[in-house]
Amino acid sequence: MIPRIVLLGITAFAVFGIADAFLYKGSLASTVQNVKSSIEMIAYTDEISEIPNVVDEFLYLRTIRGTEGGNDLAAKMDEKINNFDLVKMYCNQRISTLELAYVNDPYEKLQQLCPSLKSVSFSKAAELFRLI
Repeated sequence: MIPRIVLLGITAFAVFGIADAFLYKGSLASTVQNVKSSIEMIAYTDEISEIPNVVDEFLYLRTIRGTEGGNDLAAKMDEKINNFDLVKMYCNQRISTLELAYVNDPYEKLQQLCPSLKSVSFSKAAELFRLI
């Protein structure tokens, strides 16, 4: 009895998804994506709350780059950032904060390393950081 109910539920969800895709041009997909994003935001709250601190450290690193203290700070930041589960999940390679400190547009370079950021403009990202 329970397997039939489960099978019926899965089938109903699949039919609803197909109908939604055809009738409402994928609003179910966007709803699922929004739910997924909300769950991730909750699951990674600690990491997300660290982002403003990392941004502040990075801005400081840009002023002391090329010094021994700058190299030490960059190594510490690299270890911290690359251990974030979000970075492991969404970035194609390790992030080098010292390398980012030397480029004119570090956010654009970060978007290359973490393609999921391509859909988030710098101004929107900055707005989100202020809200955290």
